[in-house]
Amino acid sequence: MTKIRKGKLKQKHAAPANLTRKELRKQKSQQKKENKRLFFSSKTEGKNMVAQARKEKDIKLKTSIKKKNKKTKVAIDPKDMPLEQLLSGEVDSDNNESLASDFSDVEVDALLPATLKVKKVAVQNKPSPAIKKAKSQTSNRPNVEEQHRRELLRQKDLENASRKQRVKQLKLENEEEDKIIAKLEKKLGLNKTKNKNRMVRKMFNDGLDFALELCLDDGEEEEKQLLKEKRKQELKEQQKEPSWSDEEQDEERFNAIFGSGGESEAGSEEEEGGELEQSEDDLNDDDGEDQGSEGKNDSDNGDDDEVEQGDASKKDEEYKEDIYGRKRDKDGNIIKENNEGPQKYIPPHQRALLAAKNDDRQAEILERLRKQCKGLLNRLSEANLHKISAGIEELYMKNSRFNMNETLNKLLQEVLISQVMSNERMVQEHMVLLAYLHAHIGSEIGAHFLQTFIELFDAFLKDVEQLLQEDKRLNNVVLLLSYMYVFKIFEHRLLLEIIDRLSNQLNEKTIECLLLIFQSVGFKLRKDDPLAFKQMMLSVQSKIAAAPLELKENLRLKFMVDILNAVKNNNINKIPRFDPELHENLRKKLKAMLRNDKYVITLNITMEDLLRADTVGKWWVVGSAWTGNISEMAAAQKKQQNGEAVVKSERFSEQLLKLAKQHKMNTEERRNIFCVIMSAADYIDAFEKILHLAVKDLRSIAYVIIHCCLNEKASNPYYAHLALKFCNYNRKYQLAFQFASWDRINEIDSLNKIQVRNLARFLQHLILNNGLQLSVLKIIDFLQIDKQSFALMKEICKGLLLAAEEQDMYQAFERLAKNSKLQQFKQSIRLFLQHFMLKEQGTTLKLSDDQMELLRRRVEYVDKLLAYVEL
Repeated sequence: MTKIRKGKLKQKHAAPANLTRKELRKQKSQQKKENKRLFFSSKTEGKNMVAQARKEKDIKLKTSIKKKNKKTKVAIDPKDMPLEQLLSGEVDSDNNESLASDFSDVEVDALLPATLKVKKVAVQNKPSPAIKKAKSQTSNRPNVEEQHRRELLRQKDLENASRKQRVKQLKLENEEEDKIIAKLEKKLGLNKTKNKNRMVRKMFNDGLDFALELCLDDGEEEEKQLLKEKRKQELKEQQKEPSWSDEEQDEERFNAIFGSGGESEAGSEEEEGGELEQSEDDLNDDDGEDQGSEGKNDSDNGDDDEVEQGDASKKDEEYKEDIYGRKRDKDGNIIKENNEGPQKYIPPHQRALLAAKNDDRQAEILERLRKQCKGLLNRLSEANLHKISAGIEELYMKNSRFNMNETLNKLLQEVLISQVMSNERMVQEHMVLLAYLHAHIGSEIGAHFLQTFIELFDAFLKDVEQLLQEDKRLNNVVLLLSYMYVFKIFEHRLLLEIIDRLSNQLNEKTIECLLLIFQSVGFKLRKDDPLAFKQMMLSVQSKIAAAPLELKENLRLKFMVDILNAVKNNNINKIPRFDPELHENLRKKLKAMLRNDKYVITLNITMEDLLRADTVGKWWVVGSAWTGNISEMAAAQKKQQNGEAVVKSERFSEQLLKLAKQHKMNTEERRNIFCVIMSAADYIDAFEKILHLAVKDLRSIAYVIIHCCLNEKASNPYYAHLALKFCNYNRKYQLAFQFASWDRINEIDSLNKIQVRNLARFLQHLILNNGLQLSVLKIIDFLQIDKQSFALMKEICKGLLLAAEEQDMYQAFERLAKNSKLQQFKQSIRLFLQHFMLKEQGTTLKLSDDQMELLRRRVEYVDKLLAYVEL
């Protein structure tokens, strides 16, 4: 081992100084520059000069290494050495990696002479100087692992000490807190068992029962339960074996409570429970009383009270009250009291109110309910609308509806109906909440709030002259009713009555309210019933014209008229701060919130019904009493319908109505559509007027338009443009026109040539402009095609293939080619185009040579398109 260490030391001394990467790169770049200089210095012997310079550098490097070595090694030839020296292993090898081994062997040692054996033993026992050098080298080197281990141990000791200190500090703090809590409990009187139970009950009522689970372990709960059972057992034993200090007093009390006949053994479970409570009260009373004569007098008074309570409880057990408040005995017979006269029937909810006035517990329940509702309403926003609505719905399920309605009504009036103008966004969110409750819990919820707001509106409107301009309570009520209408809680008829009552009393306050209605819900009212909106607008304008001159010059009135005209002309840009997307987003959010196929039931109630609800009744609530006259309602409704029919008939001339009758427009809807189409200025005017009619049967619109188109003497593009406008407006109209076209194609035998041509031009325009697809012709049977169907197909295909806009034609056929369900129809179209269109002569189709060439080229392209998509 000594030889290996020496060799390693020699290698360390012989190794050149380590250079950095930067120095090595610099050295290489200098060598390259030198080689380039030598190479380009001579044209013929550049390579030789570079090689010679490299050899010289290598020689210099070898000489410098030899000079650094202190001892030169002598090469020893093994042949010159004697055999005994080689076998003994005393030869020093010149190789640094040779092993320090004596190559000892028993057989070889036996053959060696004695002199060599002694030498070998001496060599083995000789101490090696290399070990001393290694010791001297290792003694100066620091032990890094030992230092690291000591550092870790020191750090761990510090952590343990700090942890122990922290635990000790926490224990001291807990002890101080326990002392403070015990002191406060003693001051508040919470250290008694009764008060503790009451406190726990209150925590359960407030929804803080989860805090007990955090504070109490399972073991502590079991111990409390055992203590409670033990206390009950002790009370029972004390009741059986009374241990009072004054025996006479105990006997009197026992006889007063249980009687002298020993009836305690044959008591019911309820009586035992009551007696236990009374005995517990007696124990508490006796603990605080003295044993003197004063205590005896007090106990005598207590005995008298207990006797009276016992008599009252016996009477209550003998007589029971039915649902109508009458007293009945055990057999069910009604007991009439002679002393008292006939009493008025009190409904259950009013009885609950009367009881709540004198009952602290009921007042506490209502106060807690108010706090819970107010906490939910304070957090109400568009982001958590669903969560808050579900929370209030859960409160409706846990509490009575009367209490919830009254509490929520008071809170909404506090928040939204104040003397300052409420935030419109906040009003919208609260009305979405009401619509959600109206849909999920019942329509009587929305009806209750609607009745409340209408009564407030009526009260404010009666005193509108006395209201100050800064008082915004009437404005807030009107805004609430407007957004209740937006979310479909009631029909537009009630809103029109509100507008009518406001317009009957025109002043600055009512003008401000009318302006608020037109700005917020004017467009929705116009969309729901255009005719009623027009009549309302004319009525308001006539009342404005009859107003005094001072009011006409009012700037608010002029601004309101401008807003009304903007709503009439459907000009959204003229209305300030109107965002229709917000209404639409909230309606979509409300629809997404509703579950289990629930929907908002729209109430069709008049203002008179709501104002007379307390006297006449609420017919809109299922099971509610109502004393109104049904015949009067039916007569009024019939009169209203007749009036509306008269107004509608007055809009059109007698000539148009007679023409509609000739074309067999029997129903009122078809007659109105026909008159609008015939009297419109253009197809856009006709489209808007038909939309304002609010027709429910969309196929009536398609039927009347196609009927008018077929009965023209020449093809009129007016009907095709009108139909295309409807198809682009809504996909429902596309289906309506598709079904109406199929009806006409099925009845094609009853059409003449002009009507077939008009129908072909009509369908061709719709197909080219993406109103209908080419697949509308799939109803034609190409295997048994008749003359009329052939003429219709030929006219449509010729019009499509020779269209001025080539891109529209290709798109029409591409839409058909992409439909994989119409393989047979596509093959029939290809056969019809190849056989009937190309093989026909130009004279038969009445086309020129250029048109025939164009037709052939387009037919080939369409055929390839349909065949390629099929593959």
